[in-house]
Amino acid sequence: MFSSVLDKNKKIELEVKKLGIFELRGLAREVGVSSPTTKKREELIDLILEKLNKGQIEDIVGSKKGRPFKKLAVVDNILSNMTVQDFGGNFSSQNKAYSYEDILAFAQVMPIISNVEQQILNSCGIIRKSITNDMFMFYDFKTNQAVFLPVELKFVDKVKNGDIVSVKAKKINNNQFFATEILSINNVEASKYLNRSFNKGQQIISEKVLPFANKNLFIGRRNLVELKENFYENKNFDILYKSAIEKGYKVVMLSLNSSIEDELKMQSMKDAVILSTKFNDDCDRSLNKAVDCVSLCENLVENGEKVLLIVPDMINVIRAIDCCFMEEKKMYEHAMQSIVVAQKILSLGAAYENNCDITLLVGYDQLDKNDLFLNNQLYKICKII
Repeated sequence: MFSSVLDKNKKIELEVKKLGIFELRGLAREVGVSSPTTKKREELIDLILEKLNKGQIEDIVGSKKGRPFKKLAVVDNILSNMTVQDFGGNFSSQNKAYSYEDILAFAQVMPIISNVEQQILNSCGIIRKSITNDMFMFYDFKTNQAVFLPVELKFVDKVKNGDIVSVKAKKINNNQFFATEILSINNVEASKYLNRSFNKGQQIISEKVLPFANKNLFIGRRNLVELKENFYENKNFDILYKSAIEKGYKVVMLSLNSSIEDELKMQSMKDAVILSTKFNDDCDRSLNKAVDCVSLCENLVENGEKVLLIVPDMINVIRAIDCCFMEEKKMYEHAMQSIVVAQKILSLGAAYENNCDITLLVGYDQLDKNDLFLNNQLYKICKII
């Protein structure tokens, strides 16, 4: 009898240690561990095992707090196998109101140190500071590998959310790297870089314009346009891009679930920061791109830059993030988390005194006219051109 209990506990321990960090956090919530996003991997494992081995399973479904999480079948199976209870179908995140900070926490990862053959590479991405620890990290533009910046790294005290940083980094496991040297910050050599202090000043309504589709795109406003042709076929974007670059604007493009043709067109925009994912790409990658887009634009404005943010298809952005949170995807239904991210993006369009502004151009496909979010929210806050 005693031996069988030991065998069961050992099996539980082995199963729990196989889980990834997101799965551990989901399991921790189900067994009643408080604030799982603030705890490290080993601490989570110990607390989960303590609850499971003592049989202290708390049914907290419907009252969970913390960051949103995915429906993880592996967690359901573990809890069902280790207890007599049926935990299937409990992961419903549609009825909870989320903040942008909740979603930011969900989009972050923790470094997992392991013994791997060292591999050095140059990497570049948009800095994001963890809200669960003091470490900075970013996802490499080309490989999407997670790169972490140790707090003791030289010049790390000079970076902040939204900075574009290039580093030398060494591999610490199959999907993660640790930076060993910061090479540049916002395209300036790290040793010469100093963050500028800039006061955004009072928000104003600007009457300056950029040409788009034979109409005026008002600077410092949110502008909504119906796309009668695909992004890669739309010559108006080429004219707008060229005009914005000539006028000194930093151009940022956010395009999720992009087609091959979209990707090829964006590659030609050499002076823009392109944040994109391919059609049916991993949903976590799409969420990370959206989070980095917000951080980058806020950072540019805070540093006095003029910004043009182009989102060719907002509904595509929302649908890409839906995949992180919705078990079944329906044409005109969206996850609450996706709506929060979209609202955060839409809140960016504003003009300020001191020659600083951010202009947001949001496009949509005419097939999406029946979308409730488009009708109820986009039309309310965007100037349609």
